[in-house]
Amino acid sequence: MAMAEPRKLRGHKATATCCISSRDRPGLVVTSGEDGCVCWFDLRCKDVQFTIDVGTEPVSSLCFKTGKEDILYASHGNEIKSFDVPMLSAGSWKPLESYSYNKDEVNQVVCNGRSSFLASADDSGDVKIIDVGQKCLYKTLRAGHTSICSSVQFIPWRPWEVITGGLDAKLVLWDFSKGRSQKIIDFSSDNSGQCLNPAFVHSIAVPEMDMVGKLDKICAVARGDGIVDLINIESELSRKGASKGGGSSSSSRNNVAKRVCLDYSVGGHKAAVSCVAFSQFQEKGRFLISGGNDKTVKIWDCVRCLDSDNNDNRDLLHLNIDLSKKVNWLCTNQSDSENLVVLWAYEWLLDPQVSYLLLLKTGEILLYYQPQSQPLFHLFFLLLIATVSSSSPLDPKQLKALKILTATKDPCNNHTNHSSTTITCDDASPFRRVTSLSFASCSSSLSLPSKTLKPLSTSLLSLSFLNCPSLSPPKHLPISLRSFSAVSSFHSHHGLSGVYLARLVNLTHLSIFSVPVSASGLYVVLGNMRNITSLTISSANLPGKIPKAFHSNLTYIDLSNNILTGPLRPSITLLTDLKSLNLSRNSLSGEIPNKIGDLTLLKNLSLASNRFSGPVPSSVSSLSQLTHLDLSGNRLNGVVPSFFSGMKSLRHLNLADNSFHGVLPFNESFIKNLEFFQVRGNSGLCYNNTVLSWKLNLGIAPCDKYGLPLSSPPQKQKEEEEEEEDDYDDDDDGDGDGDGDKKEEKHGSTNKVVLGVAIALSSLVFFIVFLILLAKWSLLLK
Repeated sequence: MAMAEPRKLRGHKATATCCISSRDRPGLVVTSGEDGCVCWFDLRCKDVQFTIDVGTEPVSSLCFKTGKEDILYASHGNEIKSFDVPMLSAGSWKPLESYSYNKDEVNQVVCNGRSSFLASADDSGDVKIIDVGQKCLYKTLRAGHTSICSSVQFIPWRPWEVITGGLDAKLVLWDFSKGRSQKIIDFSSDNSGQCLNPAFVHSIAVPEMDMVGKLDKICAVARGDGIVDLINIESELSRKGASKGGGSSSSSRNNVAKRVCLDYSVGGHKAAVSCVAFSQFQEKGRFLISGGNDKTVKIWDCVRCLDSDNNDNRDLLHLNIDLSKKVNWLCTNQSDSENLVVLWAYEWLLDPQVSYLLLLKTGEILLYYQPQSQPLFHLFFLLLIATVSSSSPLDPKQLKALKILTATKDPCNNHTNHSSTTITCDDASPFRRVTSLSFASCSSSLSLPSKTLKPLSTSLLSLSFLNCPSLSPPKHLPISLRSFSAVSSFHSHHGLSGVYLARLVNLTHLSIFSVPVSASGLYVVLGNMRNITSLTISSANLPGKIPKAFHSNLTYIDLSNNILTGPLRPSITLLTDLKSLNLSRNSLSGEIPNKIGDLTLLKNLSLASNRFSGPVPSSVSSLSQLTHLDLSGNRLNGVVPSFFSGMKSLRHLNLADNSFHGVLPFNESFIKNLEFFQVRGNSGLCYNNTVLSWKLNLGIAPCDKYGLPLSSPPQKQKEEEEEEEDDYDDDDDGDGDGDGDKKEEKHGSTNKVVLGVAIALSSLVFFIVFLILLAKWSLLLK
């Protein structure tokens, strides 16, 4: 059957943000918008019934008081207002109560169906539990989320517990009577998502008590990586410790330890999922409805998803609805009124057409419906709020803050090459948000006041500065940052302090190069960075010692060209995921720890230009993936280990300028297979001239029959070789080394021939003079 033309529901003057439907009065729908208004629609009537003017700020969330739907709660900014609708006179929308306990903008407000508690989640990551009966704040739930808390729901069968989700990719179960978390599920380590977006939790749905018998005690989670998870709450609470977010594509009610993962492999979303809801029509809770940024709505059969005997994953997706808009929000409603022009439930199960509402940018709501042609059984509608275009506008607050940096109307699409500021935004709706800021070759007039960065703090994940020496560091960096980079910047303001960097507790990547860092030690910077994976602080005049402990997530460390002292502590050998370690050009001393071989994933190890002593540890032979090893410029002694020749991945080996002695244990084929090899500057080291040719120009003398150097290389040649080594270090280019060496060898051979000829001529002259004197002496005797 063809779908009829849409019906327009007019009321909002700006984009709508949320919608809820009445459980007690079928056909009643309430919506909120960016215009600061709340609109009441009765679908049996033509247009909006009335409009509540809440305030000047956008209304972000709505909920009815359970059991008394004449009481409506609306959040706008950091405030929650309650309205007694029947008592309101037209034009005088005075709130019944007002609560301002949240410090930041409220994202969702929900009411507990079994008590007088209200829960609100905000941008700071906190959740406020408000006792509306006593009209006071009951508890603040904090330290569960490290970023924006986007969603909150009470758990009906656990009256003292709530579940929250956030943009830190975490799902947290709370006992709000004690004010502490019981369980944290971290989706950030789940690699099953099919899109590049992080696994942020955008929405949570929990079934009502009359659905629990059918569905078990589960919750549905809408994730930013395109996955919808069905998670058994009781099973998670029975597990000890934090859980990772991985799941399976099928699950069982008997085996509750498994989770249902509705991803692209079973017909799921291909972009971020924005909202989920359990169905109120037909059999309550039979279906789970999800909407996403891929412009689709998915209707999932929950009973089949949780059926242990169902082995056909193709049956999990009951219906797919393709739209022309991204979905922001959705809700469902049950009705028995013939006046509701929606779709009969049984007919919908057989026909892929379904009724839904779409929101236009002008504030008009379009109701699409399927004309009724069968006896009425159960009617329902599906309400969707969608954006008008595939590219949403930038958040107004962030756009206003960015005016100091760019004059363009859409900074997200400003990709001109001459711009020194690069801005990257996400694809969220109804508003995009800035996720990355990059500054390069900054002008001396550029400044970053707090009022510019503060509105970006809720979404900014990456901040970088390149060649901005006159720029002053921002006074307050957003703690939401995942990546921070500064190269050749902030010089006129004496660089950065360790305490300044230590506040970035959510960083995964920190890169500081040629920027002074004032701190008593590296531990000051890294103390609370528990998620750090890549660390670069190079040419920063960083003092102190190697910390006694590192966070175990580190895979890359570059602390080169600083003033670090002391030994290389064994703490660094506990980083089993470490792939690159560069500690060159410091003042580290002592022996290289034998446990260095525990870093089995290590590919690059540079300890050059320090004061390390002792032999090379035998455990280095365990580094099977090592490609680059630089131990030059130290005080290492003993013989050169022969196990280097058995390290198949090795391509760069620098042992120059140490105190190695004995015979070099390598053959010619091993040395030629290396891309770079140096051993010069080891006066006690020599090579076997029956194994290695002098043409290799190793910079060391051949061995005598006792394994000792025959002679040292000519001083001039050694100086030339040292200059070549410095050039290689600076430019990483070894072209022309061979030609210079050959010229030096030729020059040395010429000197030896001249010296021989001079000695021979002097001897001949002396012999002639001796003969003349002898002849004269003979004459005198006669």
